[in-house]
Parts: sequence; structure tokens; C-alpha cells
Amino acid sequence: MESIYFTAPFIQHLMREHALEQNIRVLEVTPLAVDNSASILVVLTAGNTDKLIGHFGLEVTYEAGGKSETRRMVLKVKPHGNAIVAMLNSLAQACGGELAEVYERYKALTGFQHTHMRELEVYGKLHNQLMPEIYGLHADPENGTYLILMEYLEEVELLNSVKTPEKWTDAHIRAALQQAAAWHATHLNKELPLDKTYWSDAPSAVYMQDLSPLWQELLQNAALRFPELYTPVRVQLLQDAIRQIPAYWQELERMPMTFVHNDLNPRNTCFKRDGESLEFCVYDWELSTWHVPQYDVQEFLCFVLDEDKYQLREEYLESYRKELHLLTGLFEDQEQFRRGFYLAAYDFGLHRLGMYMMAHSVSPYPFLPRVVNSFFNTLEQGQILTGFSNKAYLADS
Repeated sequence: MESIYFTAPFIQHLMREHALEQNIRVLEVTPLAVDNSASILVVLTAGNTDKLIGHFGLEVTYEAGGKSETRRMVLKVKPHGNAIVAMLNSLAQACGGELAEVYERYKALTGFQHTHMRELEVYGKLHNQLMPEIYGLHADPENGTYLILMEYLEEVELLNSVKTPEKWTDAHIRAALQQAAAWHATHLNKELPLDKTYWSDAPSAVYMQDLSPLWQELLQNAALRFPELYTPVRVQLLQDAIRQIPAYWQELERMPMTFVHNDLNPRNTCFKRDGESLEFCVYDWELSTWHVPQYDVQEFLCFVLDEDKYQLREEYLESYRKELHLLTGLFEDQEQFRRGFYLAAYDFGLHRLGMYMMAHSVSPYPFLPRVVNSFFNTLEQGQILTGFSNKAYLADS
């Protein structure tokens, strides 16, 4: 792990830039083992770039404010968005067929082009208690270097728990939703101090409609390769959604928007416990964007609710709505809020889940079939409310 990034002078430079007033002096930096396997983008991109990328554990001893202390940290060395775009395009080419041709046309528009800067922007300008502690940020476009020095998450609950939804108790789910509501409320309908050039591909009616050929081919790829998950009636439901994009986005654009994580699931979350209190911690903000607040909630519930808890989906949604309304006073209409939740689910299914399934075609993810089934249960629960009623699907459910 020999690199200037892991030296005391460089870590000192990062920490001083982040906290100028503390006059930090780094005395020693020792490597620590850290698991990179949970980071899908890092694992897939590592083979497509010759640059050092990944998560690197460090034990840092330093002086600040006249006191000496040792902390365990993680240095996240991010790939450039172009490398991720190229990697994802290579997955599309491996899938072949129409997807390979269509993906090439839209490869820079799927939300990954600016991932190298988005997370630094968010941690630097919107940092709050929902996030891990940040010790330093560094962007060097000339050398293609993008770094985040953050806390080493240990002695936490449900870290990398995407394969074990049964460990998510009612208390964990409610704590996550309550604290996510606080985040969403804070940024609701706000002009944020972010460089919008890194969010040129934020979802909108125009964006979703313009990329509809890609949504169609991602759907067909999933149907071809995983017919047990993407049955004909399920595929028809999403094809109907593609045709309805202008109509349902006309509704979404009238609803309050906020800054969403856009990858809110157990791959990117954990809990810190303080006695009986659970503190939700959310990391990996590179896909963050603007959407209705319900968007994060529907994705989160698709991941944490297994079949034995599907019936709790609306109960958890209502708990979240009440908290968000308490904080903002804008969500009194329960039916309208539910409608926004289910319409947002179509975006998740067409875009993010379609991309997941493309990657799953090449490098299988054991957790994904369960998430797909939970997603389609979401659509089933919302069909009457949204008006996307597929009689064959309802009969088959």
C-alpha cells in the first residue's frame, strides 16, 4: 500500500485543510485492513483502471488543540466518473443485443458521470449528523485524484447488512425513517450550495422521457436473463410505466422535492448506538440527487422488507409521512403522499433496478432477487392508487 496518500505529511495536509483552526500535526499513520467487497462500484471499476482506488484503513495519531489522540480512519480513493461510465458500458457490451447499442448512446447520462465530485460536494457543503465524521476532502482534477478521509465505522450495528434483512428490527427501521425524514425536511424545496454542474442528469420529466429507449432495453435485458423474476406480467407493468412517464412525472414535478441519497439501502448504512438510542449513519453519497422524498423511502423498504414483512410497507410509509409532516407541515394529504411514493417506485424500477440487473447479468448479487420481488410487491400494493392497473398482474399476484 505504498503511496503518498498514506503518509503522515499528506494526511496532515488533508486534515489541516478541513479544520484550519485546529493546527493539526500528524505524528504517525499505520495501515489497517478494511473490506472493499461491499462497494459495488469500486469492485467493478478496479479492473478497468490503472489508478489506485478503493477504501484504505489508517490508524492516525495526531495532535490538535494541544492534545494528542489516535483515531482509526478510512481513506476513500474514488475513481473518476469517466472510469465508472466506461465500466458500466463494458457491462452493457457484455450483455450484448440491443442493450449494448442503446447503452452506448446514453452511457454518460445514467447518473455516474460526476460521481467523483458529488460525494465531495455533499460532505463538504451539506455535512450533518446523518453522515460519518469527515476528517478531510481532496480534489485534484489535473491528476484525477479524489479523496475522502472519514471515520472508520466500527462497533456499529447492521453494517453491510444487505444479505440479512431479518436483522433489521422494527426499532431499526423506524429510527432510519425518522432520521431520514429529518434530512429530507432540512433540504425540502431548498436552493442548496452545491455546484449544479455535477447534477446535470438529475431526474425530471424530460430526462426520464429522453432516456426511455434505455429503460426499455434494460427491462428487456432483465426479462431475457431472469424470466423467473421478470415475468411477462411484471414486464408489461413496467412497459406501461415507460409509456406513462410524461403523465406520472407531470404529477411528480408538482410535488415537493428534496435532496435524496438515491442509494439508501443496507449497503450504505449502519447504526451507532448510544444506550437505547439508535443513530442512523448514511454514507456513499455519490449518486445523490433531487427527487420527491418518498423516493429514498421506497428504495429503503424494498431492501429491508422481506416477504414476511411486506404487509408493513404502508405502515412504515405512514410513520415516515407523519414525521415529515410534523417537520414541514406540507404532507397532510395521506393519499397524495402514498401516490408520490408509488410513482417514485416506477423511477427506481426503470432506472436504478434496471442498472442493478444489468450488472447482475455479469456479476451476480445474491441479495438482488429478494429486492426485485419486494419492489414488485411495492407496485402491486400501489396499483389501484396509481391507476397503473394491470389486470393480469393483479390476477397473478
